[in-house]
Amino acid sequence: MAPHIVQRLPATGPVQNSSGHVLEELIAHGHGRLRIDPEIRHRIDRAIAAARDFYARPLAEKRRFSAPAFVEGYRDIGLEYSLQPDRPDLTESFSLWNRNSHRTQMIGWLRDCALYLELRRTTDALTPLIAGLFQSITDRWQSNGPSLRFEKASYIQLNHYEPARHRREMLQDGHEDGHLVTLLTATGPGLEIETKAGYVPVELADDELLVMPGSLLALMTGNAISPLYHRVHNSFRAEPRYSLMHFVNPDSDQKLEPWIRNESNAGIDIIERANALPQKFGLPTLSDGTNGLG
Repeated sequence: MAPHIVQRLPATGPVQNSSGHVLEELIAHGHGRLRIDPEIRHRIDRAIAAARDFYARPLAEKRRFSAPAFVEGYRDIGLEYSLQPDRPDLTESFSLWNRNSHRTQMIGWLRDCALYLELRRTTDALTPLIAGLFQSITDRWQSNGPSLRFEKASYIQLNHYEPARHRREMLQDGHEDGHLVTLLTATGPGLEIETKAGYVPVELADDELLVMPGSLLALMTGNAISPLYHRVHNSFRAEPRYSLMHFVNPDSDQKLEPWIRNESNAGIDIIERANALPQKFGLPTLSDGTNGLG
């Protein structure tokens, strides 16, 4: 199902210059639209179709594809939260981390789990778009600086909501993701972003992904780009809602200096901050997840 258009985000640049266009939107509005071609849309649609099949399976079968120590694969409701542990996100989720691509267990999942295979193909298709966005940022603020590496520490996730199953007004409380950026699309209403006027609903056209900056990007840009707070409002509809997110973190094996230095990031080790941020959502640190200590 293609996302229903509720609100179009303002355009600030030529569509042909996609990465630069998104950067200008992030600076001006705190969020942006990233245009995708039909092949990437096809990859996303295949992942969502595989998710429909996967999430319809019995719980015991879904748990076959779960590696909690690595935060990989299936997670049931109650294991992750946005603000506080007693208000878990009311969604099942399935994650694929690039850092785990060499693990024997996950290699077997590529054969046995269609959702895992389609998420692998989708993250591979999205990675060049993310690299282009970061190159635009580097070109703007640090033209001679090294490229930011993100492939190993980033991951893709597909959430499954059942709005009518819950009475809580918010399926996911307001939060910022704590990453560099999140790329997102969804199949139904619910996503709201914080603006000066309060939270407003935003859904996207079929050829768009929402780009949501996180607190790590704010640190890298000296708050020239602020983190986007967002939440998922309960529509109470009977139809399931699927959302696909690509969460982008910096690889830990690099020396990372801010593109813009000022008082907002003085004395802050961005890699150290990135490592610790998952804990605020009830997840292990990036290093613990990498080592299987979650």
